[in-house]
Amino acid sequence: MLRPVAYVTITKSDGSQTVFNWINYIEISKSYEHLTGTAKVILPKRITDTGLELFSGALPIFERGDNVLIEGGYFPNRYTLFEGFVSKVSARIPVEIDCEDYMYLFKQFKFTYPPPSSITIQKFSKTGKLLKYPKVSSANITLKQLFDGIFHDGDTNDYLTPNGVDYKLADSTMSLGQLRVTEATPADVFDKLRDNYGLFTYMRGKTIYCGFASDAVQTNEAEYVIERVGINMNDLDYQQAKDVKIRVQAVGMLPNGTKVTVNAGDDDGEQRTYHFYNVSDQAMLQKMATERVNQYKYTGFRGTFKTFGEPQLQHGDRCRLT
Repeated sequence: MLRPVAYVTITKSDGSQTVFNWINYIEISKSYEHLTGTAKVILPKRITDTGLELFSGALPIFERGDNVLIEGGYFPNRYTLFEGFVSKVSARIPVEIDCEDYMYLFKQFKFTYPPPSSITIQKFSKTGKLLKYPKVSSANITLKQLFDGIFHDGDTNDYLTPNGVDYKLADSTMSLGQLRVTEATPADVFDKLRDNYGLFTYMRGKTIYCGFASDAVQTNEAEYVIERVGINMNDLDYQQAKDVKIRVQAVGMLPNGTKVTVNAGDDDGEQRTYHFYNVSDQAMLQKMATERVNQYKYTGFRGTFKTFGEPQLQHGDRCRLT
């Protein structure tokens, strides 16, 4: 018989810890499609410590920004399921604790890149006429240069460095064109990378990863025997790559109004068009279009299924159904 166990450890800035091993409800959501992994913990009843409220009141024991570690499994197994910070504590009973993974830190400060000294502002035309709208330009930057700009910003000494956060990129030489960031949080920039370049950013523990959907930071494989662990398999469909016909058109929109267009996939396939802003490199655009095709065109199952909590898998891992 499987006996589920769960442990929630909350650590304050002074290093003091409290561990809860009686939990009413835990819900964890993590996906490469979502910038921030989240968790919700519901405690079973009103809890106090020497008469003090743990999560509310004038002097709460725990509060927003405290570190959270969620572990669980089937006894005697104990796995790390979530790492992050308290983002919100409800005043209602039972107490609900909302948590965010280490992406929480990338929402706490703003940065500017590239430095203003490297940006050129053209105020006059070639004929010497004063321009009503000056032209602003800067050198093309790579994905690595952008992340170096984030991690080397002065504010990271207060947020990223003390928490041991680092980064890993699928392609450090990837060009982002003349991307400029002015007083924005890194999380805001990661949203822009997804919308404009098709790059997904997410946390895996304390490492932030950025790449295309198929560029998993690490890939494990687990076997699921349908007859033994399949609770509900009705939402799974099997497809052959040869039967999926799709054609992707990627359009690079440049600041001066011109466009660069490439195509990938099947000439007779269903047409899907994606627009990427400030992407002028045709090879980069072709790679982005091919990546979109690969998201739809493959041999295997598509859909979802409900199973037990073991074996443990993360998004980007492979599951073998037998």
